Amino acid sequence: MTTTPSPLRIGNVSASRTDRATATAEFLGAASLDVLALDMLSDEAMLALAAARSGGGPGYEPAALVQLGECLDLIGAGGVRIVTNAGALDPEGLAVELRARASDAGIDLLVAAVDSGDVTDRAVELGLGEADVATVRHGAFGISRALAAGANVVVTGRVSREALVTGAAAAHHGWTSSALDALAGSVAVGHVLSGGPGATGVVDSSTDVTRTTDPVAGGYPIAEIAPDGSAVITRHPSAFGSVTVGTVTDQLLDGVAGVRYAAPDVVLRLDTVRLAQEGTDRVRLSGARGEPAPPVVAVVAMRKGPGHPLRVARPLAQEDSGHSVVLPGGERVAVPVPPETADIGPGELPAAWSPGTVPGGPPRTSALGSVAGVRRGVVGRGVNIAVWTWDDSAFAWLAGELTQERFRELLPGLEGMETRRYLLPNLRAVNLVARPPQGGVLESGLGADLAAARLEIPGELLEVDP
Repeated sequence: MTTTPSPLRIGNVSASRTDRATATAEFLGAASLDVLALDMLSDEAMLALAAARSGGGPGYEPAALVQLGECLDLIGAGGVRIVTNAGALDPEGLAVELRARASDAGIDLLVAAVDSGDVTDRAVELGLGEADVATVRHGAFGISRALAAGANVVVTGRVSREALVTGAAAAHHGWTSSALDALAGSVAVGHVLSGGPGATGVVDSSTDVTRTTDPVAGGYPIAEIAPDGSAVITRHPSAFGSVTVGTVTDQLLDGVAGVRYAAPDVVLRLDTVRLAQEGTDRVRLSGARGEPAPPVVAVVAMRKGPGHPLRVARPLAQEDSGHSVVLPGGERVAVPVPPETADIGPGELPAAWSPGTVPGGPPRTSALGSVAGVRRGVVGRGVNIAVWTWDDSAFAWLAGELTQERFRELLPGLEGMETRRYLLPNLRAVNLVARPPQGGVLESGLGADLAAARLEIPGELLEVDP
């Protein structure tokens, strides 16, 4: 890829082995893209692949061969490029198979592979305990290096949540690790796109939980990322759902704590992100500021549990997490760690925020969901419960109403848990992060019914006569 002032048009499909074989091909056939991010790894998929590998099977997601095999003619010179985490525990193995499939079809496919980050055999040494699978969540620059070398397809393991998008944007625009604001913007975009149909309001959960429809009908998102990292979020032209400030806000608040969101390559200041409706199904994301990369990256271990997989995360020093990428020509090159890192700043707003005018009118008892949205996500061993609204005056009321004490009244399951409350005025959101005590268990579904909680709400907010 060469540096260009044109936006990068990138879509995301969160596919699985249960999707019909032609789902990705249909998505590409109806959408003009530069890059497609093909996200195929849920917690459950990783555990299944680890079990398959231990039994002599492949460590990669075989469904990728099915999905991409149906659209090889759309990939390559002059076509769309693919970045996918379907390599799971064996990216090089999947790369070999993709080249072979393409060769059988008479197509010369340039495929690169980024290290899987598999550290399962070191899980105990790294403080993760016994694990069925453990991986380092690498960042974007292995992907960027591969695309810059001309790869048509880049296969990775389970990299960090935003890396597929950020890596493609860095290659397209020629960003280096010093382009902190641009990288931060793409991290915000990647965070939105990673939720698949959550960004279009079709489902209210990330691909790590459940999906309800196929990639074409299911409302999968597209972003147009500018050279400065700002972007327009839109959607597949024939998909269900819609893209609004609300749907994008909801997805952006999934799994975040404080005002600083740490990706491996940059720390995104969430308090700087601004969203604006630019047109039908077009939301502009802008203003993101970035701070130097954190000194550590995440190592995540999982083992099978009675319900959802049991997950443990630990930090690993950047200098100990280095990885490499095998370029299309077969050369293996090291991916450098960020030349500058810094401890992540405090979770509070860098500057004080003063509330505006709170709406008046006689209060009426109504559900919180009538004036606000609620988003739940995983944060380490805890959960974040973000409540957001769409109006500055409504946020002024929300910020005053939802104190930590009020959260505890509304959610008895918070008893005994450590909680921190953060305000995000730009996103008109109040974000509560709750963690159980060491050795404690997080209550399943904590916060899921918060939108139904009955509160005394100013009449003006309800837009009805008192």
